[in-house]
Amino acid sequence: MDLYKEKYFTVVFEDWCQEFPGSCIISGTKERLSDMTSEEWIELGILEKELERVCKKVFNSTMYNFACLMNNAYRDEEKPHVHFWFVPRYEKEISIVGKKYKDKHFGYNFWKWSNSKFRSQKDIFTKEERLKIYEMMKKEFIIE
Repeated sequence: MDLYKEKYFTVVFEDWCQEFPGSCIISGTKERLSDMTSEEWIELGILEKELERVCKKVFNSTMYNFACLMNNAYRDEEKPHVHFWFVPRYEKEISIVGKKYKDKHFGYNFWKWSNSKFRSQKDIFTKEERLKIYEMMKKEFIIE
């Protein structure tokens, strides 16, 4: 679900999984990072900064992981495109949409545990709850 669309990038809310509440993908159209113009880098910075502000205000997030991981496009034989993962992290337990959420691996790389079904962080939210999280963020998202 698109949270916000700007000139070069679209902020895509991860409605399929919110194992880290507020996580989004900032998706562009360029194939490589080196193809990006100065204007695109500036827009990317503005969007990342706004996501930090929104997640701090709405969910009281502690810090943020921001990564560009494009390997799957080559493995899956898809056309690669520049996209960044924005992942809020939470030092303390929070309450969101009526549920208690604990960032099980706070302080560690968010991908470190993703391949382990025993140690991975689980998405505790239903589809309806993820929609509520999206609406909370959409209401707050402002670019001037």
